[in-house]
Formats: sequence, structure tokens, C-alpha cells
Amino acid sequence: MPHPYLILDVFTDQAFSGNPLAVVFEADDLDEVAMQVIAAEFNLSETVFITEPKGQEADYGLRIFTPKTELPFAGHPTVGAAVALALQAGGEPGKRRRYVLEETVGDVTTDARYASPVQGSARFFAPRLPEHLGELPELEAIVEALGLKAGDYLQTPVQGGIWSAGVPYAIVPVRFAESMADIRLNTVAFDEAFGGGAEPVAAFVVAKASSTEHTTDWRARMFAPNLGLMEDPATGSAAAAFAGLLAEQGGLGDGDHSVSIYQGLEMGRPSHIRMLLRIEGGKLTELMIGGEAVKVAEGVLL
Repeated sequence: MPHPYLILDVFTDQAFSGNPLAVVFEADDLDEVAMQVIAAEFNLSETVFITEPKGQEADYGLRIFTPKTELPFAGHPTVGAAVALALQAGGEPGKRRRYVLEETVGDVTTDARYASPVQGSARFFAPRLPEHLGELPELEAIVEALGLKAGDYLQTPVQGGIWSAGVPYAIVPVRFAESMADIRLNTVAFDEAFGGGAEPVAAFVVAKASSTEHTTDWRARMFAPNLGLMEDPATGSAAAAFAGLLAEQGGLGDGDHSVSIYQGLEMGRPSHIRMLLRIEGGKLTELMIGGEAVKVAEGVLL
């Protein structure tokens, strides 16, 4: 059975920037093995498959695959899938549509906006608030894995840790955004530092976008060779995990806080992830993540 698909660049309003995503429609006849093979064929950060939902509350089912494995949740596939559905539905510019996507992690409520036949935006409420799972590896192991100097990790705005909003990440802060370009991944040392324990974790390296002025903007790079991704240009699930750390360590205080994460610059694929954190009584109580997406290709899997 033929399956129509779209390719979108997500967390950007410019084609050939952001994080590319394949969205495969009408995928109910595909089993898990077939989905994994197709994801490996596309060889993008993620490929998603839209199906009929199993539950009564969702509008669509959504399966998310990297080239090597299935994920229970991911941000750029959620935003991209919602925009893809809005583009397929069409309408007047500015038309908004609500989609509940049934992901493995649970139902995710999205709000998608149609801008043109090739562009839209979407935001979603995180289906699971981030939780602290543990501490970072020893500094020596991180230095060896990422190729930075030990001093790059000192006097940082936050302390880091392992956090998850469905997918675990080691959030590694560095002192200056300028140091991000100096990272040189050592895959053997990376596996030793971040591949231990019951579940390997990806590394989400973060730095304040400016060290000279107050800002809620952050720079980030994400490395996950254990998921088949040497580096990812935009990672919504990592941003969701990072929100938990920010709420605990970032000194934001109660109220609503807008945070921007800029990722992918070193890869030549600049991306912009927007987050809205609601903090009450010193605790993160609500998290929204959003961004734009652009259609760059479409076709049919035969």
C-alpha cells in the first residue's frame, strides 16, 4: 500500500535549517519492523508515522523512530507532525487546529497554526513534567568525552544533572557560549561517560547565550551516538528535560517565564525552540514547547 509522506524542517522558519523530519501518513498497515526500516532509509534524526489512535481521546496515533530505535516522546516530531497535519488540512492563513496525538509516552495536546501551504507553527503541553534522575558523571569523564578543558565547566549558571521528561538527558552546562564550538566528541569516551547504567543517556550541553547581560536565552548542542545521532540540530525532548533543571536551579521564581533555546548553529542548521514555564510554589507546574516548521519535500513510499 502506498504511503504519502512530507519532509519538514522543524524549529525554523527557513528551509534547510532546523531539524529535518519525515512524516509518513496512513501507516496503520506498517508494523514496528517496517517502521524502523523506513526510518533507517530516511536516515533523519526522526521519522514519524501517523496512524489511527488506539484510545478514544486522541485524534491520531504517532510513532517516533530514530534510524536505530523507537522513542516514546520527542519534541521536534510532535511539532512537525502537528504542522504536517495542519498543512494537509489547509485553510486560511492563521487558521489554528487542535490535535491530540497519542504517543507512547501518553496523549500530547498540540495547537497548530497554518501559515501557508508550506509553513506553519505548533506548540504542545509536555505530556510529562521533567524529573531529576541523577547526577552527572565525574568531571574527568565529561572532559574526555566532549574534548573541552576542565575550566569550561566551572562557575556555570546552573549545575546540571540527569533529567527526563520521557527521554533521559545528561544536561551538561558550560561557562561560555563561545566554548560550544570547541566541542570535539570522543565516541569511546562518550560511551564510557554516558553509556553506563540501566539506560544510556544523551548529552545536552547548554550555556547562557550571553555572559554579559541578563537573558533567558540559551545555546545548546545535543549528542546521542547511542541513538544513531552524532549530533541533533534541535531537540524538543531535551529542552523539556532542561526546563526541569531551570525551574530548580535557574533562579526564575514563581510565575510564567519565556525561554528560548538556540541549537544547531555549529551544524549550519540554526534552530529556535520556544518554551513557556509556569512555576508555582517553587515547582514547575506546566510546560509548553513550540516552534515553526517548513515543508521542503513530499512524495509517496511505494
